[in-house]
Amino acid sequence: MLSDGQSEHCAMRFLKKILLVDHEPRMTALIRQALESTGKYLVKVEQDSRLALHAAPWFLPDLILLDAAKAEAEGEDVNHQLKSAPALKDTPFLFLSGNSASEKNVMTGGFLGGYRFIANAVSLDDLLRCVDEMLNPAPAKPITSGPAGADS
Repeated sequence: MLSDGQSEHCAMRFLKKILLVDHEPRMTALIRQALESTGKYLVKVEQDSRLALHAAPWFLPDLILLDAAKAEAEGEDVNHQLKSAPALKDTPFLFLSGNSASEKNVMTGGFLGGYRFIANAVSLDDLLRCVDEMLNPAPAKPITSGPAGADS
């Protein structure tokens, strides 16, 4: 039986699920280890985007990290196919890019084609911060009215 002090710390916490689709095994291993070491995320890795199409509907990720190099060839199609699944239509995407031309234009990340983008050249800390911001957005600040009596 737990004491009152212990019960506060035993609340069940569910991990956020991330589907990582990248063809580079060393990169996926590094990113997966960094994400899972935070204790906040469960990462499923697929190195073939066709397999990702089959894995995503049953895994139901909270975020999909997709290799932007694949996006140029097949990733955009993969993105549209994933978004067409009703269970995944609101799932955010984060494109990872090792493309040096993209990194020169957007040094650490930003938005490309309406999707969040981050260069592979960023530090793992920056990647973790970006993922955390996407999955745990800061609460909106309440709108406060003007000084008392300003309405009349």
